Amino acid sequence: MTSRTALVTGTAQGIGRAIAGQLAASGLRVVGIDIKPHSDTALADVIVADLSRIDECLRVVSEAGEVDVLVNNAAVLVQEPLETFDMGDYEHVMAVNLRAPFLLGRELGPLMADRGWGRIVNISSIGARTGGLADSAVYSAAKAGLVAFTKNFARNLGPRGVTANAITPGAILTPMAAGIFERDPSIEARITADIPLRRFARPGEVATVVAFLASDGAAYVNGATIDVNGGWVMT
Repeated sequence: MTSRTALVTGTAQGIGRAIAGQLAASGLRVVGIDIKPHSDTALADVIVADLSRIDECLRVVSEAGEVDVLVNNAAVLVQEPLETFDMGDYEHVMAVNLRAPFLLGRELGPLMADRGWGRIVNISSIGARTGGLADSAVYSAAKAGLVAFTKNFARNLGPRGVTANAITPGAILTPMAAGIFERDPSIEARITADIPLRRFARPGEVATVVAFLASDGAAYVNGATIDVNGGWVMT
């Protein structure tokens, strides 16, 4: 896989950082994308970009070069009550969590298909299945839309050798989760009690699944949504 390049969004921290490390360990050249400048030995290159902007998404496509594996991981979470959710926040969440993956997949997927091989992996959320926490409706809706996009990409690009799959992580120990705990310190214990494995996952446990989906061994996995939630939600 050393001749293949993976483009991973949101690599400055959390799940994205773990994904970059896992893909690099599997032999891929990894290009990271984030709004924050950062460095990591796993990354061959870093492109600093604001994925909430259409022009920045298109710039990423032009600067990334030939991409064989696209991992749409970058996301923002805004927690506000549904009835008072700020529309500016709504637009921002949808732009980063849904529009950016669509644009990157729309631009890069057909180029992969022209070469006869490619992988698109979209990091969704357990909220796509459940509707999420009471004040995360917009985040969850965007993540549900991402699952739908995944299935459509799988149907359209599959005939030309490109697979598209989604992962729906549950409770993961990330900076985003830490922000939720700050708002409600009791939530970690409540969630843990509902998970059969009785713990939150580590980012690397999501990254391992991404690495599989990016590999030749996953050639017949297409249009799937894979839960990584310790049994918190079973479908």
